[in-house]
Amino acid sequence: MKAFVLITAVLLLMLVSPGAASDYKHVVEPGDTLYGIAQNNDVCWELLAERNGIKEPTQLQIGNVLILPGSSQWEDAFADYTEADKILLARIIYAEARGECLEGQIAVGAVVLNRVKSDEFPDSIQEVVYDPGQFTPAENGSLPRSPSDASATAAARALAGEDPTQGALYFYNPQKTNNRSFWETRQVIRRIGNHNFAM
Repeated sequence: MKAFVLITAVLLLMLVSPGAASDYKHVVEPGDTLYGIAQNNDVCWELLAERNGIKEPTQLQIGNVLILPGSSQWEDAFADYTEADKILLARIIYAEARGECLEGQIAVGAVVLNRVKSDEFPDSIQEVVYDPGQFTPAENGSLPRSPSDASATAAARALAGEDPTQGALYFYNPQKTNNRSFWETRQVIRRIGNHNFAM
């Protein structure tokens, strides 16, 4: 029980307070690359480019000021979700992708959020997760009560806008699936770890 309370508290801190400081900025210096700046600030470079309106990532201008995660100007991606939704996202990531690399866990969270945004699926994290026939752990009652630290991190990053899948609505493990005929109809756009991500 203590472990559950501790993990829940850590998750809430990560999700509610993406950065402790109110203004995180980086002034581009000689030798800086967008990828390096992104790595140092624990965010994908594509998201950093998007949030700063960078059209050509290889041509950073020395002296330009980049807005980083934690800044008051960084989009608050958490506002539309309840605390229960945020924790549920981390729990389904843990159930479906534990053992996968962090990118693979973020990708599973991104699929859930892509479904929330899609007209083809329900409109909330809870409805998407418990949509009949979609996520086995939610359907058969094996969804873990609490997430791991890694899945909490993955959930926070997915909610902040990271999507390694580039918009996928489905994922599956081709070595374990029981429904090959269905998956053969879906276009695979990325493979991350043991999962295929598809449209």
